[in-house]
Amino acid sequence: MPSEPLHPPFLPGGKVTQGRGDPSSRRALVGNGNVTDLREWGGHPFFFLRAGLRNGLFQAGVAIHRERLRHRRLLWNAMRPLLLERPGGFQYSRSCRYRAWTDRTGPAGITEYVSHFPLQPPAELVREPVTYYLDATLHQNFDSYVARRVGKRMQVEALAREREAYLASRFVVCWSRWCADDVESFYGISPDKVRVIPPGAGIDEDSVPDPLPWDGNLSPLRLGLIGVRWKEKGGPLLLEIATALQRMGHAVEVVVVGPPVADLPRHPALRPEGFIDKSRDLPRFVELVRSLHFGCLLSSDEAFGVSNLECIRLGVPVIGMKVDGIPETVPSGAGLLVRLKQTGEEIAELLATILRRPEEYASMRKAAQEASAFQSWNRAADRFLALLGEGPDAAGGAP
Repeated sequence: MPSEPLHPPFLPGGKVTQGRGDPSSRRALVGNGNVTDLREWGGHPFFFLRAGLRNGLFQAGVAIHRERLRHRRLLWNAMRPLLLERPGGFQYSRSCRYRAWTDRTGPAGITEYVSHFPLQPPAELVREPVTYYLDATLHQNFDSYVARRVGKRMQVEALAREREAYLASRFVVCWSRWCADDVESFYGISPDKVRVIPPGAGIDEDSVPDPLPWDGNLSPLRLGLIGVRWKEKGGPLLLEIATALQRMGHAVEVVVVGPPVADLPRHPALRPEGFIDKSRDLPRFVELVRSLHFGCLLSSDEAFGVSNLECIRLGVPVIGMKVDGIPETVPSGAGLLVRLKQTGEEIAELLATILRRPEEYASMRKAAQEASAFQSWNRAADRFLALLGEGPDAAGGAP
């Protein structure tokens, strides 16, 4: 998948080796899983690690083996009712954090960590400096659908450990200002150690093609949804929009990438593509996204909106809900932001206006293509390197 050798070397199929025992290793990336595997967490830790290996930000990645904790997870969940606690939330427990860390795979000689997960590495076990890189805090996650799967006692314990980790950290770097505000206000972390560095898109940089000129055609209007969680990503609302546009006489296709076809409702506009494994079929994903007129993320709560980044990185405008971190993924002029209470009919009217004025769409497409380069993991890694004191802009800090 990656085309050139790096240190540590990448393996075919979207993996990167650990560089076990490499005495030159200094800074490593860690998360709640194997950051060296493209299939983990949408590939975002993998692409961050890859960019960081290129520019010297990282010398290695650490693999947390969640799959080895399956039996311990089952036992832990079985014990929760005996403690009058709801099952769920094992990944936030002390038992999970300690066992996962002691069972990790990674090189010796690490002197600093950057973590994608606020509870790894365990502060009680690690003396090296840690900088966190977050799409959302646990407080923000617990305020959303995650709360239904985690007992109150576990939430309180996790939030306390998270605050301790941030207080002891070198920096807390957030994907969005929305997240950074919560780090400062809810956890009481000084703004002096909180930063915002937007991530890159979950796409291999070597696979990003040149911008595709718009052919001037908006019929059928192709609206795309990327994400496994159909309902949470706003799929039902998207179909309402398509139905309203069809009643107005417009041809529409709703292209859906992620959910199994059997999990989707029947609708004449629906074009399900199923799950696309980026480690094996990234060119198909890239071409499918580039064929869209708009990527759509109509979630009622969403930490950031990485599917919007993927669309913008490939020069495609987006439609996003004005909630949580989504607005920060819609560059000025490169799409539409809609309100949470807007109906499918009202959003369809906005799109119908654009269909009557194709020059407006042409302007959005141009803005998306101009913003494309800013949705790069290489750029994020360079800003991170400057923040941690080794980049060309280190003296001035990072914005």
